[in-house]
Amino acid sequence: MGPTQEDVAKRANVSRALVSLVMRDSPKVSAERRTKVLQAAEELGYRPNAFARSLASKRVTTIGVLVNDVTNPYFGALYASLAKAADAAGYAVLTAPGTRQARREEALVNTLLEHRVAGLALLSPLMSGPALKAVCAASPTVVIGRETTINQVDVVTTDENQAAESVIRRLTELGHRDIAHINGGSNGPARDRASAYRKVMADFGLAPREINGAFTEKGGQLGAQALLASAQLPTAIMAANDLIAVGVMGVLRSAGLTIPDDISVVGYDNSQIAQLDLVQLTSVHQSIEQFGPAAIEALIRRIEDPDRLRSVRRIETRLVERTTLAAART
Repeated sequence: MGPTQEDVAKRANVSRALVSLVMRDSPKVSAERRTKVLQAAEELGYRPNAFARSLASKRVTTIGVLVNDVTNPYFGALYASLAKAADAAGYAVLTAPGTRQARREEALVNTLLEHRVAGLALLSPLMSGPALKAVCAASPTVVIGRETTINQVDVVTTDENQAAESVIRRLTELGHRDIAHINGGSNGPARDRASAYRKVMADFGLAPREINGAFTEKGGQLGAQALLASAQLPTAIMAANDLIAVGVMGVLRSAGLTIPDDISVVGYDNSQIAQLDLVQLTSVHQSIEQFGPAAIEALIRRIEDPDRLRSVRRIETRLVERTTLAAART
């Protein structure tokens, strides 16, 4: 057990009540006595107990964050945006690292709730609709990167229709008509992205060609192998994220195909992987720097007014072109 406020009081030769006032940053303490207490705390290695402090103040200043996949660079950047915005608003974050396993997410969220968080920020949760509804009922919640119509749950996500339209419009400008989509699986975020692809393809009068995958490099590899085994290769592949696209590129190149001369590949997330010199992947850029502030703002409003109408903010994207995109082969 670490040092307590009682230990700090003894070291500084002051009352326990004075130590408590200093730790709560009370203006009633003189600068001289504050310095004395803080010096004693530093010497002992004392750290205030945030949970106990929240009980005393009746205000909880910790937000529970569920991260879909800690191995995906996209989520690292998204988490950083969220944590920075939370800190600016005076909140700390307590993080539960997901492992792309929907069945474990509910247990992870329950663990966050056991720590008496003020609210939840769920980053692209994979759990089923009923499970998501159940955990959201327990705390003020903002869902990031996934559509949901659950009452009193706020949403900050990408404008998937706008993103799909920007990709397909550019591909058609380059003469592509056979555009395949390797999706991210059957989870909610993947369904949102695939639905947008099908809608926009129909808007352009094109037949969709969807291949089941997963939000992983392995998912891209399997998707590419399925396309290679088909009767005819598409002229372009629209991957559901950058990891899928990298998996696709490796398989196609191993099969002797040249990117983009034989086939164009477009990713999604514009992650650090897409920007590597050896990859140079054309990818959809999400304005992650906007996600964190928007999500924290929505969550704080929800914490302060749990019964307010739900808000949905869809943030537009832009297509970043690199060397994996070219005119359709003739």
